[in-house]
Amino acid sequence: MGEAERRGTERLLLAIPIRVISFGTESRSFTEETCTVEVNRAGARIALQHRVASGDTLRIINLENLSEADFHVLGPTRLDREEVAEWGVECLEPGRNIWGIDFPPPLAAEKSEAGALLRCQGCGKQMLSVLTLMELDILDTTGGLPRLCDHCGQLSSWAYADVERRPQAPPPADPAVSPPAAEPAVSSPQAQEPRGGIERRAHKRLPLKLPVVVRTHEGEQEFAKTDNISKGGLAVCLSMKLAVGEIVMVICPYTEGDQNLEQRAEVRRRVTFYAGNRWLYGFRYIP
Repeated sequence: MGEAERRGTERLLLAIPIRVISFGTESRSFTEETCTVEVNRAGARIALQHRVASGDTLRIINLENLSEADFHVLGPTRLDREEVAEWGVECLEPGRNIWGIDFPPPLAAEKSEAGALLRCQGCGKQMLSVLTLMELDILDTTGGLPRLCDHCGQLSSWAYADVERRPQAPPPADPAVSPPAAEPAVSSPQAQEPRGGIERRAHKRLPLKLPVVVRTHEGEQEFAKTDNISKGGLAVCLSMKLAVGEIVMVICPYTEGDQNLEQRAEVRRRVTFYAGNRWLYGFRYIP
């Protein structure tokens, strides 16, 4: 069973500011402000400095819209310097979505359909929309797509949502509700650094799921969907193991049967996931 079949909706590499509260045993009670690494409708992957364990229950508050829910810790998803830095969590309330984003089913890696995180310019509703490559061209040319919003009921313009998320009005931690930190935090540079970018501050990143093919000089290749793109490169999750500094050929967007343009790119960043043989790569295009 592949990654797409294991999750019910498409995922987004998105750093949403959150507050995590653990009401566990005295030794594992804490409050920590951090951010998500990626999200889908039913759960997320989150960066944590404090130690948790599979089966723990965490209260997560989305500091962007102040929605909250209880989440079940599924297990570690990434190691950082031999310590667990990221955890997979799943919402305990079926159907509840605290991220404020509509998610489609997973996009097939081999198909030419694309996905983009769009925002209604009228009411601010966000949706990961499945688009054709022609619709993406219109979006890039005009800056917006006319669509009927099921939230405000208006025919409005939909533009790319901002991936640099910021809390609107984060609530103060209530000492009567939030337990004090009782355990030393695990050192985790990932929790403080921006994630998912290529040359993280050099180019604006767009939350786009484009069909992509990555090919090594030995002829190994893999079909996938990008996690985000910029003018300087892209981020994509692959089962192919590449070394930082390695040069590959990238086709993005890839359309089956068409004459696709290949571009050389360098592996600038590699994140190893704890569970499963998959790596998140940051590629920088080589002029």
